[in-house]
Amino acid sequence: MYELIQNLIAFKYACKMNHWSTDNYSQHLLFDRLTEDVDTWADSVAESYFMARGEKKVFKPDLLAPKMINRDLVKMCEQIISRTEELLEDDDLDEGTKSLLGDIEAAFLGKIALAQLS
Repeated sequence: MYELIQNLIAFKYACKMNHWSTDNYSQHLLFDRLTEDVDTWADSVAESYFMARGEKKVFKPDLLAPKMINRDLVKMCEQIISRTEELLEDDDLDEGTKSLLGDIEAAFLGKIALAQLS
């Protein structure tokens, strides 16, 4: 789960790097659109999984792992989808967490199409 949070934060950061680097206004808007809901999902995973279990000490300053940042947003979407699929195989997860992961996976399937436009 921690890696998923890292992936989500790295994805948002990569989108912002692309956003700030483009001179193309439509791509500028596209990169902003790709970041929609990412903060909410990262927060929901952190709260519903780690904080609910009393594991908030897991959060360290190195949460943003630079090695996870890839400006190829399609690949980043694919990594997030792959990670959510792996997590959904965990029989120990409660239904609420599985539902959240399913929502994240579905949203990133849509984000791939947007990322391909960049």
